Amino acid sequence: MSARSTNVEAPTRRPRLPASERREQILEVAQQAFLRAGYRGTTALEISREAGVSEKLVLKHFGSKEGLFRAAVVEPLLTLMTTANEDARARMADPADDSPEQAFERVHRFLSMWAALVRERGPLIVAFIAEMREFPDVASQLAQLFRRQVDESTDILALAMQDPAFRRFDPRVAFLASLGAATVAAIAGDDAESFLEEYLKLTLFGVLSDEARAVALAEAT
Repeated sequence: MSARSTNVEAPTRRPRLPASERREQILEVAQQAFLRAGYRGTTALEISREAGVSEKLVLKHFGSKEGLFRAAVVEPLLTLMTTANEDARARMADPADDSPEQAFERVHRFLSMWAALVRERGPLIVAFIAEMREFPDVASQLAQLFRRQVDESTDILALAMQDPAFRRFDPRVAFLASLGAATVAAIAGDDAESFLEEYLKLTLFGVLSDEARAVALAEAT
């Protein structure tokens, strides 16, 4: 009696990789999976199947699904935000006796950097924000980084009030409003930089004193 032939193909196995390369490959697969379905909507088993490895191997590398999420989403985000904070501090570090116009320009540089960051890494940021309650320790770290940057940027913007050409205003409110505008521009706009330039011109005009505004209007006509 002849054996029946079948068309069933054996599952494709991934080529054998060094442990470090396999770990990075699993992280890439996991990050995309978490971005698609979130923390609760993704399982270690699903990630292992997509990566072409056993669930046992995934858990050997990362211990648990939480450990995998931290390695694939949380740690890259913390590194990203820490680097962005340091970069912003370097971009805005200038002598304290800058003119108000120079202070606004430094804020502009920070907002441009932030808009570029949101546009490039927005999905990663959104993925963590959606799961923030699951990781309060990381939420606290990011909040501290964010508050530090807001405080430093607010101090720089407050330089404008040293010049009589500017009316009294709350520099923290002004900066947070600008940060919100930069975020929206990055998400929804085709040209965030042009948007920011126009927005900051309007903002700068709005905080001028009545006398300085009259001069600016006269120069514009």
